[in-house]
Amino acid sequence: MRPIICVLILALLVMAILRREQVLLATGLRQPTTIADIAYDVRNRGADYRVFLKEDGLFVPYLVLTANYSGSGNVLLLREYLLDQEVPFNHSPRGHSLWAWQDFGAYYPDSNIDNFLNTEFASTLCEAVITAMMPSDIVVTDKSSMGVTGRTANVITRDIFLLSLRELGIPDPSTSVPEGERLRFFRGVFHTDRVARFSNGIESPYWTRTPQTWETYTVFAIGTNAVGAGSADGYIGVRPAFALCRYTAITISTDIISGETVFVLAGADD
Repeated sequence: MRPIICVLILALLVMAILRREQVLLATGLRQPTTIADIAYDVRNRGADYRVFLKEDGLFVPYLVLTANYSGSGNVLLLREYLLDQEVPFNHSPRGHSLWAWQDFGAYYPDSNIDNFLNTEFASTLCEAVITAMMPSDIVVTDKSSMGVTGRTANVITRDIFLLSLRELGIPDPSTSVPEGERLRFFRGVFHTDRVARFSNGIESPYWTRTPQTWETYTVFAIGTNAVGAGSADGYIGVRPAFALCRYTAITISTDIISGETVFVLAGADD
């Protein structure tokens, strides 16, 4: 019994320390020093939960959504703006919007967009991000559920990924498999809070990783006015997400946005 009691006491102490840190950060009594310190679910309401990091040598803002993605203890980042490049979820082998049932164009693992994010897009990230990045276990719809409105899911591990319909706070349609858990950041928000823009300010639909299971080739997307689903070979916006180690250091900068002090990933300017 004694070892069990010791473990319980240690767990309670750790929880108390973490709670104390949250209170200190929320009240401004301690300045943020790590990426976890500025997560939306840690900071007080209205505080800045953005961090800037470099892609292709240029600073880009990311939203720090949670300090504990899927219970991993890692910090989830979501790109604030869509990538300038529109990308199809998958390429049709039969011509534009022509799919056979067995093509499974809406299947996320090893899809065109899955490979794009973890190769071409990954190559644009600075070394500080790559070093701090942590693999994430994400829930995806199983092939057996597609085309039959099934409910079976699998877990895969990825460095970079798309958020699911459920993670974006959308109630589960009958034609989708629940993928992951709703992020607090998107709970109870208006649709306009999910709408994303290119860096030039123009709004655009963007992919989720969730297939519409009535068919095998349609994928849910966040539209500018509502949630919809479209053929997997459509060219629309991409909004990457990934997790970083919670202890990744951050700093502040006044050189990125004129007249503003912003958080920057430490080492991103090296």
